[in-house]
Amino acid sequence: MADAGFFKGTSTDQDRRFSDKELKLLKTMKFPPEFDKKVDMKKVNLQVIKPWIAKKVTELVGFEDEVVVEYAMGLLEDPNHTTPDPKKMQINLTGFLTSSTPTFMTALWKLLLEAQQSLAGVPQTFVEEKKEEMRKAQESDQRAFGERDRRARLDEIRENERGGHGDRGGRGRGRGRGRGRGGFEGGGRGRDNGWGRRGSGVSDS
Repeated sequence: MADAGFFKGTSTDQDRRFSDKELKLLKTMKFPPEFDKKVDMKKVNLQVIKPWIAKKVTELVGFEDEVVVEYAMGLLEDPNHTTPDPKKMQINLTGFLTSSTPTFMTALWKLLLEAQQSLAGVPQTFVEEKKEEMRKAQESDQRAFGERDRRARLDEIRENERGGHGDRGGRGRGRGRGRGRGGFEGGGRGRDNGWGRRGSGVSDS
């Protein structure tokens, strides 16, 4: 943060001192191979990049920092430099993100390289993440619908079972009473017929 004055506006001497320091750092620092590829910011949809920058900065520094987000966006939106230098950008952000800067810049530059290859200027990574999000949401909906249908079937089965028990109980009691009356009445008629036959035999003799 010693060069904070540079960000607010600098004199020619300050600017030269910063440039000399920047050149020395460029010679001593190691950068990923992705930084050798240029990005034309006119082909990038920065509206989808900014939320990612804000989220990533929060992850790295532990809190929301609009100053860092706006500064990073300013480096990407510079109309006089539509092909920013990722190496210089990393050096400029080091005062804010310290040791996390390489991680941030490598991830950001990969996204920008993807974005300029897309007709919509959107990184393919974002597209795939959105597809995965939609797939998971669809699966969740299907599970919810399946559970609802399962419960409806169980309720229907229970309702049918309750109705079936009631019908069988009524029929059983009816048959039992019918047999009891029928058996008694039939037995009475049998005894009456027997007495009648014996009576006729006595009168014949």
